Amino acid sequence: MALKPRNLTEQLVETLGRRIVSGDYPVGQRLPSEQYFGAEFDVSRPILREVTKVLMAKGLVESRSRVGTIVRTRESWSMLDPDVLRWTIETLPEQAFIDFLFETRMVYEPGAAALAAKHADAADLERINAAYQAMEDADTAFDLLDPDLEFHLAIVDATKNPFLAHIGRTLHNALRFSIELTSRHPETHDLSLPRHKAVCDAILQRDSALAAEAMQVLLEESRQDFGEVSGISGSRIQ
Repeated sequence: MALKPRNLTEQLVETLGRRIVSGDYPVGQRLPSEQYFGAEFDVSRPILREVTKVLMAKGLVESRSRVGTIVRTRESWSMLDPDVLRWTIETLPEQAFIDFLFETRMVYEPGAAALAAKHADAADLERINAAYQAMEDADTAFDLLDPDLEFHLAIVDATKNPFLAHIGRTLHNALRFSIELTSRHPETHDLSLPRHKAVCDAILQRDSALAAEAMQVLLEESRQDFGEVSGISGSRIQ
C-alpha cells in the first residue's frame, strides 16, 4: 500500500499509530522491520526513522538495542496526546469510551467549576454566560454542540490554572464526541439547559460549593441520558 499525498511521515504515523492502539501490534511485540515497512508503504528508511521518533514521543513504542522497536504497555502511552486520544476514542466500544470519559470529567470538572466561581474575572464570567445564552438560542441539537463545548472550555479557562486549562483543551475532541453522543437524546435541549444554567448561575454568584454540586449533577444526568438512548443501563459511574 503506497502512501501518496503530501506528508508521508504524518500519514505513516497515523497508520501505524492506529494499528498499535487497536492492538494489531500487541504490547511487547517487535514492530516489523524497516525493510518490511519500506516495501509495504514504498517509503525510505529516513522517513521510517522519523516516524519511529514520533511514535516514541507519544509513548507508544521504545527502541531496544539489538532487539528493535517494541510496543509499550498502555500505561506508558501519552493518553493526553491528541492523536493517541483520538485513536483510542475510535477503537474503544462506545460504552467503554463514555464510562472512561465521564469518570475523567467527574474527577476534574466539578473542581474546575468551583475554582471558576472563585477565580473568574469579569471577562471570564461574560464568556461563560455568553456560551450559556448561545445554548439557549440554539434551535437544534447540532446547533447546541459548539456553545456547549465552549461553555465547558470557558469554565476550565476561568480557573486560572494552566494545568486544568491544558487538560480541557487536550480533551477537546473527546469532549466534543461525548456531547455528540449524549445529544442523541430527543429531549437533549430541554434537559441540557437547566443543568447548564444551574452551573452558570452558581459561577456568576461566585458560589464554589454550589458550582461543584451543579456540575456533578450535570455530568451524572448526562451520562444517564446516554444510557437511555443507547439502551445500555449499566455504567461504571455510580
